Amino acid sequence: MNITAPWMIKEESSYKHYSNQNVTQKTINFFNNTSDSHTANSNQNGLVGGRNQEWKTIVDQVGQSPVEQPDIGILMRELAYELENIKRTEFPIYLDPKTASFRDVAIHAKIRQYLSDSTIEKNLRYARFMETHPCPIDFRSLTPESFLRHIDYRLEMEHPPATPNAIKHEKKAILMFIRAYNQYSDQWKKLVKTPPVYENEDNIEVPFPTTVNELYHATYSNNKYENILLQTIVFLGFNFGMRPPSEICNLDLDDIMINKDGTGYIRIHEDKKRGKQRIIIPFNKNILSSTVFKTPKNYIDNWRKKVATKDSGNALFLQPNGTRVTGKYLRDHITPTGKKIAGPYFHLYTMRHTCATYLYEYTKELEIVRRRLGHRKPSTTIIYVHIADSIKRQVGVGKRNLFNLALRSHHPGVGGQQNCIDRKILDCWAKKHQSNNFSPRNLGGPGRI
Repeated sequence: MNITAPWMIKEESSYKHYSNQNVTQKTINFFNNTSDSHTANSNQNGLVGGRNQEWKTIVDQVGQSPVEQPDIGILMRELAYELENIKRTEFPIYLDPKTASFRDVAIHAKIRQYLSDSTIEKNLRYARFMETHPCPIDFRSLTPESFLRHIDYRLEMEHPPATPNAIKHEKKAILMFIRAYNQYSDQWKKLVKTPPVYENEDNIEVPFPTTVNELYHATYSNNKYENILLQTIVFLGFNFGMRPPSEICNLDLDDIMINKDGTGYIRIHEDKKRGKQRIIIPFNKNILSSTVFKTPKNYIDNWRKKVATKDSGNALFLQPNGTRVTGKYLRDHITPTGKKIAGPYFHLYTMRHTCATYLYEYTKELEIVRRRLGHRKPSTTIIYVHIADSIKRQVGVGKRNLFNLALRSHHPGVGGQQNCIDRKILDCWAKKHQSNNFSPRNLGGPGRI
């Protein structure tokens, strides 16, 4: 097999050297081949004296020297290239943990374990975190004991302690590796238990329309293009409710279908469901194609072309360097600002929860919300019902809906106080802003470009 991708000029992917008879031949190794002692000293880790000194000893025993590894986003792009060229019959059934690279494990997870790209990327990020943690995991020698020590450290020494959900994801990452290594034994099943995760359905935080409007206008970057990009993604997330970040990052230009009259829909690729697709037809065509708001059409017509390069491919949303946006990119650039505006519990999924809540308030049809979100069971969707009713009572929606309230501009009035303009004037303003004929040039609304 002859692969000549630019990123392979210096090093070749290890699967070329594998055969089913010998899985220990030369391979790229993203792990450290030197000493298994951790390089961080006690001052770096803050482990001195008493129980801390005991942990220092444990860390030295189970640790390894962290190594600089390629960016996970780059690795995933390389993986996509390799998967187009790989022959399953030439790839081993199992990998050798002493020589296998992150890339090898990623390929195995894709073609042997049938994991989605977003799951593989998440597991690799957790693996990177664990490998370079103060109480690290040696991925060349995975044992139940080392992982349990790592969990103990995270629960006892970190402040605040790791959440059960975080530990659950770390365990999933470990399982991806030990399945690739054919090390998933009864000992792992019986010994490795993690703290239970309780789904708190009553603790889903949904911002009110005024807060959503602030998020539409927020400054996410000092770079003009990047700020427009992120505002567009936030606008899309709150109004379409796709799963972030995977379903947003996977959008291609061909997935945005807009007719001449502004009607249309978005095709979603459900990475969590092995590439299954669903269609989202917006409740109002203006959130898809208006020239006023930060709509996909606005972004495609006016902004994407400013950074697109030959390497951009068909990706819809592009970083300033012309590459497709990634989950890490969205988390790093949207979440910090979102927390400042909407509170400490804001995360990317807040946009999806909010869309579901607002959509139920608007339609009162649980099945419509279920299909929009791509839920298999109505029980997953029903948790949004009581939230919608509570917000509606507080806001006093009347004949309006929460989506349109969030589209309002809340300009400061006399003395800098917000929302002091007469309600009828605001309603008229919002109505005009839902028209494709209204020009954004004369008013600093949410879609001004």
